[in-house]
Amino acid sequence: MEKQSCRQDKTKSCKDCPAYKKCRDTAGSWLVFFIGLLATIAIRVVNLFLDANPLWAKISWYIGIVGFLLYFLYKFNQDRGLQRNIEKIQLSERLLTKGSLSSADYEFLTLVICKLKSKKDAINYFFIFFTSALALLLGIYQDFLR
Repeated sequence: MEKQSCRQDKTKSCKDCPAYKKCRDTAGSWLVFFIGLLATIAIRVVNLFLDANPLWAKISWYIGIVGFLLYFLYKFNQDRGLQRNIEKIQLSERLLTKGSLSSADYEFLTLVICKLKSKKDAINYFFIFFTSALALLLGIYQDFLR
């Protein structure tokens, strides 16, 4: 019988999955997620603070830039780690040539799929899009319509 992933089998929860501990978000990843959200807000309120209080505009800018630096450094390291593992086990080549995969390979693929299905990333992308659109509208209002 073919193994189904826990996310496909509606009778099982993710906690029943053998890869659950590796797939589960760590406290550090949640911290970096919130740093990313804070940076997103901080960088978008800079223009609001420019007229009201230039000091707060600078503080907000620095918080945003440092936050993005930390967030994207974390994401880069996570993605680079996955890339190194894919290269190390020559996964791409074996998939293209339909080579055999070990149980460790399947476990690694499950981990990659879990990371690609991250709800935090979807929330973050939506949050960046939404706050960018809001900042753009507020900027247009402040600069041209007021």
